[in-house]
Amino acid sequence: MARNISKEGLEQKIEKVEKAISRNREQYDKLTAELEELHQKQKMIQSEELLKAIAESPRSYEEILLFIEGKRDVGKE
Repeated sequence: MARNISKEGLEQKIEKVEKAISRNREQYDKLTAELEELHQKQKMIQSEELLKAIAESPRSYEEILLFIEGKRDVGKE
């Protein structure tokens, strides 16, 4: 059996839920921005590691580029 609720009580519950949704949306937006920033930092670190590996490699730039593009197997010469 459905519980009877007054118009005012219903409006209060609606307002309470809307506020909770708003708080959760703000938290979601904040966490999403933080995650994006962390992904950018991760990519930067990976790029630096890759550049260091390329600089220390005995292979030429052209050989490395061909390998990355899948046009040549560097280890099979």
